[in-house]
Amino acid sequence: MNRPAQIISILIFSVSVSVFAGCGKQETTDTSTNGTIPTTSETVVKEETDQPAALQNLDEIKWNDVKDPLIEDAMIAKLKAAIAAFVSKDLDQFHAALGPDVGTGHDYLFDHPVKFTGIAEAMKENSRILIPIVGERLNNEEGYSPDIRYTFYLEKDKDGAWKIVSID
Repeated sequence: MNRPAQIISILIFSVSVSVFAGCGKQETTDTSTNGTIPTTSETVVKEETDQPAALQNLDEIKWNDVKDPLIEDAMIAKLKAAIAAFVSKDLDQFHAALGPDVGTGHDYLFDHPVKFTGIAEAMKENSRILIPIVGERLNNEEGYSPDIRYTFYLEKDKDGAWKIVSID
């Protein structure tokens, strides 16, 4: 075979290999970027980023707008912590937000999901302040109104700090 024929053969072979390699690469790229079927890791990331937004939608209380003369900032901090724990279904955080003597008597509330929408007028009862938190039931049980009200009982401990001592 003469020299020009060898060069042409090598060039044709090289181009053929490049074309086939490019086709294979293109096909792989097309299937991984078509976006119709997310990979497992993409699904997990998407769920993790959506979940906090969904949970935040369950607490629609405008905490900064609470203007009740009976409700102090320290009480709001306790209520926010309890509601945040309730919304995120974090039982340990919920127990930490309640007074130390409350125990687990209010854990059943986690069985009834609620979207919290506001705070009603607080009432004073002896040394306690009763703060009604209003909302909507998320599970429509037959015979129950969608409107719900949990009254949080706050009382000062021996050090003068507000504690949630009961929920009714």
